[in-house]
Amino acid sequence: MAKMSRSARKAYEKALKAKKKKSGKHWLFIVKGDSGKEIASKIFTQFAVLVLIVCIAILGRELWLSLSTKKLNSSLQDLYHKFIVSDNIDDGELLSSAEALLDINPDAIGWIQIEGTNINLPIVQRKTPDGNEYYLTRSFDGSTNKAGTLFLDYRAVLGYKNRSENLVIYGHNQKDKTMFGDLANYKHKLQYYKDHPMIKFSSNYRTDDYKIFAYFVTPVLPEQTSDGVIFDYHNYIDLSDKQVFDKFIENVNLRSEIDAPVDVRYGDEIITLSTCSNEFEPSRFVVFARKVRENEDSIVFTDQATINPNALEPEWDVIYS
Repeated sequence: MAKMSRSARKAYEKALKAKKKKSGKHWLFIVKGDSGKEIASKIFTQFAVLVLIVCIAILGRELWLSLSTKKLNSSLQDLYHKFIVSDNIDDGELLSSAEALLDINPDAIGWIQIEGTNINLPIVQRKTPDGNEYYLTRSFDGSTNKAGTLFLDYRAVLGYKNRSENLVIYGHNQKDKTMFGDLANYKHKLQYYKDHPMIKFSSNYRTDDYKIFAYFVTPVLPEQTSDGVIFDYHNYIDLSDKQVFDKFIENVNLRSEIDAPVDVRYGDEIITLSTCSNEFEPSRFVVFARKVRENEDSIVFTDQATINPNALEPEWDVIYS
């Protein structure tokens, strides 16, 4: 066959396209007369298009959930801070800010804030056996959302006068930095601690400041350690017994990534912030802080903080074996 000129080839290709179009051929759908090669190609294309549609749908939903979470958080912040007064009233009456949150959700028990971070959020508590699962997938307004809501361990007590010595608060480690997503910034970053050494926690009755004194990554399952022993920090809620308190603080300090200029002694009230970590699955990143004592200066002398070179880390060889 003689070699066609450029213009002849273009005319030939145009004629083929017209013929294919006339015969009902389609680039995606299988039609009568398709060759085996064309059918295989179209099946592959259909699969690729389907995967693309699913990916777009998933990404769209992720974006929508993230935006809705941020919008809800922003509206709650506006509502809460609208009622905050400069002096800390402690007379057993509900704070006006707490009343505003309780009107939306009767499970509201407080508010937590770490200045300069996205952690400026309400806290709930569901006093039922499913209390530590319920808000994993529910927003503060009750809508379904995988970002969930920050929640206090269902076993903890938080009233006007009576409260547990250790308030364990859980939240998701969100990639968009909502919920407890900003806690990961503390990991191996001494300067971040120096810039954010305090936690402000408000119950429904009063507001207190807490000094961060430790944080670390920890395993969850017995098989992630050589001896099968896990530091179950979340079960140390009642620290009224001095031996229990001392054991708890000893285990915390043993693992802490930092040596903080914050002393802790029996009788101090503790807040524990717990979130998922990404070093291995499952793992947790935990931050510990103790309440500023009566007549104590709330300043943390962060220039004295150092990295703890002897911190007890997870057993990486066991975890990754």
